[in-house]
Amino acid sequence: MFSLEQIKAMNAEAGQKARTLNKKPHRLNNIEEIEAMPPFPFPNLGDEADNVDEVYERVDSLFCDSSGFGGPGEPALTIDQLKRKLTELIDEHGEIFVGIESTGQFQLDLAVWKEKAG
Repeated sequence: MFSLEQIKAMNAEAGQKARTLNKKPHRLNNIEEIEAMPPFPFPNLGDEADNVDEVYERVDSLFCDSSGFGGPGEPALTIDQLKRKLTELIDEHGEIFVGIESTGQFQLDLAVWKEKAG
């Protein structure tokens, strides 16, 4: 199991890589793309996700199972629950942008943004 310090260091490293490679959140605007997942195309932004908050409006943060072994009764969203949630967010906001904000051993946090109004 990863310690909190290890997770913070991994996310800082992912943020540095995201900045170096100019990674941006994945644009998601159609249900067909969601239905075809996994694999999930979301880039690991790490702590760079905080800077994305300055460009886009955050509409949600999702805690997800990344192992494939999670079940519906657990706090982390399963793959099917995540796909349903992303579909709901597109229905509500139209085009959304998604990136991995934090990774742990068996879960990850996804950040979801939309274009800022006017």
